[in-house]
Amino acid sequence: MDEELVREEPRRQKGISSFWWVGLVIATVVGWMIWQIPAVQDIWMGWGYELEGKVAETVEGLELTEGAERILKASRPLVEESESFNEHCNSHDADISLLGCYADGKIYVYEVTVAEIAAANKVTMAHELLHAIWDRLGFFEKGEVEGWLEEIYASRREWFDGELETYSDEERLEEIYARAGTKLRDLPEGLERHYAKFFRNRARVVDYYEEYEAPFLALKMEMETLAETIIRVKMEIDVEKVAYEGEVADLDMRIREFNSCLEVAGCIASVEEAWGRGTTLNQEKEALELTRDRLNEKIMENNERIDNYREMQERIGRLNRAMNSNLVTVDEV
Repeated sequence: MDEELVREEPRRQKGISSFWWVGLVIATVVGWMIWQIPAVQDIWMGWGYELEGKVAETVEGLELTEGAERILKASRPLVEESESFNEHCNSHDADISLLGCYADGKIYVYEVTVAEIAAANKVTMAHELLHAIWDRLGFFEKGEVEGWLEEIYASRREWFDGELETYSDEERLEEIYARAGTKLRDLPEGLERHYAKFFRNRARVVDYYEEYEAPFLALKMEMETLAETIIRVKMEIDVEKVAYEGEVADLDMRIREFNSCLEVAGCIASVEEAWGRGTTLNQEKEALELTRDRLNEKIMENNERIDNYREMQERIGRLNRAMNSNLVTVDEV
C-alpha cells in the first residue's frame, strides 16, 4: 500500500493593511502635537510673508532675534495711515492717542510721519511684538515673567500707574511687559535675559523711545522754566506798577499844590524858591518817566515770554496731534 501523502493546509497570512487606521491615528496625533508647537504655527502663519516697505523700514534697527522675527512675520505687521489703522484697531476716540495694537493675531502700527518723533514707529512695533510674544508664553514661563513684572511695578508704581490709567487689571501685567521691554533701561537680570531671547540689543529700543520722547521732554522743561520766569516777573511788575502809580499820584498832587501856590501871593517867598521847587518837580517827573519806560519794557519782555510759551504749547500740541490717528488736520477739514 502506497504511503498516503498528507498535505498540510497552508495557513492564511493576516494582511498588515487591516491595521492601517492605527498608523493614521498615530500620524494624526503626532501631527496635532507638532501643530501645537507655537514655532511651527508661526512658521506656517508667516509663510510667504516678507518684511518690505514701511514695515521693513520700521523694523530696521530693532535687532530682532530669529525667534522674534518669526513671530513678527506670523503677526503680519502693517504700518498704516489713520483711516485703515483706526478700522483695524477700533480707534475712534480723539482723546486717546493710540499708536498700535495687536488684534486677531496681527500687528498694526499707526504711521507717525513727523521726522522729529518718527522713532515712535519703531518703539510701537517692538511694543506690539511683545504683545504677540506674551500671547505665546508657556504657563510656567509666563508665571516666572509675571514675578519679575510685579517686582519692577512695585519699584516704579507711580510711573506705571500714569502709563496704565486706561487699562483694566486683567491687562495690567501684559502692558507692563510691553512697556518695560521698550521703555526702561534697568530691569531685573532674569527679565533682561528673557527679553534677550527676542532683542539682541534691547537698549537700542530704549534709545528709540528716548529719541522720540526727547522733544516732548525738552519742550516741557523749557516751558516749566519759562512759566516760572513769567510768573516771577509778573509779580515783580505788579509790585513795581503799584509803586509807580503811587509815586505818580503823589507827584501829581504836589504839582497841583505848587501850581496853586504860584497863584497865591506870598505862598512862595522868592523866585529862586519857585524855580528850585519847579526844577525838583520836573526832575521827579523825568525820573518817573524813566521808571515808566523801564516798566513798559519789562512788560513787553514778559509778553514776549508769554508769546514764546504759547508757541511752545502749539508746538507740543502739533507733536501730540501727529501721534493721534483720530485728529483731522486743517488741510483735511
